[in-house]
Amino acid sequence: PAASLTFSLLWRFPGGLARLAGLSLAVGVALVQALEQYGIAGLGLKWPNDLLLDGGKLAGVLVELESGPREVLAVIGIGLNLQLPPTGEGEFLHPPAALAQVIEPLPERHDLLAQLLIALADVLGRFDADGFAVLRDEWQARHAWQERPVRLLDELCAERAGICLGADRDGALLLRTETGVERCFSGDVSLRRA
Repeated sequence: PAASLTFSLLWRFPGGLARLAGLSLAVGVALVQALEQYGIAGLGLKWPNDLLLDGGKLAGVLVELESGPREVLAVIGIGLNLQLPPTGEGEFLHPPAALAQVIEPLPERHDLLAQLLIALADVLGRFDADGFAVLRDEWQARHAWQERPVRLLDELCAERAGICLGADRDGALLLRTETGVERCFSGDVSLRRA
């Protein structure tokens, strides 16, 4: 039970769904900001919702949206690995990483949660006011797969390969392929190293 920190945060955004493009990327920026305060190096962001530590998956973000007449409710779920799982415990799509690899002793869980919530409140406030565009440079600076070859798996389209260029101002993935730069939105899309 103490091997991870998982929580959900409800945030209300006025307006419609369209203005929330890039929300999971903004949450990633907040997580990195909070963890960097502990002196952690080697953090990176993977589009659209993973936080990496030296290439291993340290945290994941899942955003559920519900549109109302005047606002959108966002339930932001976050899972952060504090300890590595026991060796041999299942196979992982991405190798896991944990805070215990870089912080000894681990921060007290309530203090860590408080730091994460403070960073989230700041970043979500900025996102609410100006969208992902205001956070894009911070996300790009921490983008772990910038200029690397990747494969894009999509349930509706054929697999595509290209060079990952990060995210544009509304959070869409930019993929340079043989035919030019494509913009890809999340949904049923999975990004893998080539």
